[in-house]
Amino acid sequence: MSSLSTLSLKRVVHLFRMDLRRLLRGKAFYAMVAVSVFIPVMMLTQMSEIRDIATFIGSDGASGGGFGAGMNLSILVVLTGMLLCIYIGGEYSTGFIKNIITAHANKLDYILVKLMVASICTATFFLAYLITLFAVGGAMGVPAGAFGVGGLVLYVIEKLLLSVPMTALMIAVALVFRSGYGWSIMFICIAATGIVTLSAQAGLRMLGLGPIADILSFTVTGASSFATLAPSATSLVVIMLVSAAWTLVWLLVADRLMSKRDVL
Repeated sequence: MSSLSTLSLKRVVHLFRMDLRRLLRGKAFYAMVAVSVFIPVMMLTQMSEIRDIATFIGSDGASGGGFGAGMNLSILVVLTGMLLCIYIGGEYSTGFIKNIITAHANKLDYILVKLMVASICTATFFLAYLITLFAVGGAMGVPAGAFGVGGLVLYVIEKLLLSVPMTALMIAVALVFRSGYGWSIMFICIAATGIVTLSAQAGLRMLGLGPIADILSFTVTGASSFATLAPSATSLVVIMLVSAAWTLVWLLVADRLMSKRDVL
């Protein structure tokens, strides 16, 4: 907890500017934006049965789902995870991380900045995806579906909130494997799809342990079932609390990982 009390705003701002500059000057970020545009185009033009645009945004509340269940906004968080693997792995493989940690002793500064930059990336991917989805869907005459502007805005906010603890988890995974890009990406994809939580819940319910399965709805991936296109103040509060709690947990885990292992 000492890392939290010694956070320096000046160091965080300096590192944030440096990371943001590197991000915008690199090619990986723009490649991921291109993928965010390609995904809705591919889905709209290749799928044989298209009900409405809402199908590719998220749940209407009639059914739940894991963090990455279905082809919707959740899948874009995987792109953010891949970017984290590229940048964190690159900093370790080139030795650049040693310069950062030498200049900024509090390792939580580094982790927090990565979380901030990743959140900007996720928001950008969401925006690119939605603009493309509505533009191409509208041009093809695909109906929007039964949701309002307010419901859509609230849903996007909820997804962005849930992406924060997921990103913190991804940072922890990237710090475990460091320059092992393949392993990092594999574990990040598994985490983002929510398959572990969904499988555990299904197994527990089959065993008649429904109440325990319901507890898993308050994990990073399980809480995605609360985010729907149907506005709900209760769901928003739950998502805010779950996001805040798990973000803190995974930030401290990532800080512990950096503190207990050599920088190089």
